[in-house]
Amino acid sequence: MQDKAAGETFSVDVPAAEAYGERREGMGQRIPKKHFGNTKLAPGMQVVLQTNFGPRAVTVEKVGHSVVDVDLNHPMAGKDLHFDVEIVEVREASAEEVEHGHVHGDGGHHH
Repeated sequence: MQDKAAGETFSVDVPAAEAYGERREGMGQRIPKKHFGNTKLAPGMQVVLQTNFGPRAVTVEKVGHSVVDVDLNHPMAGKDLHFDVEIVEVREASAEEVEHGHVHGDGGHHH
């Protein structure tokens, strides 16, 4: 968005490989149903599971009596992204934003 002015519009396309990656085969896993708690599951649902590596979003593929088959691919994997952008306002960065290397929202930063 560098060198853009308020009121300008443009489009940005991000191919899947540069966004959430391509879908990978073999990313299915069978998980005991008890790990989903009391959640009523249905194919196509996206659920966040707590793992040893932190939370992980999965997509439910099949619900059995005691196990659930899930797809571990990110829900947006394999999808090209398209954004239509309109620059609403342009302002100078604050000294703190320049120092931190990123924008701070209303009320400052929270990191």
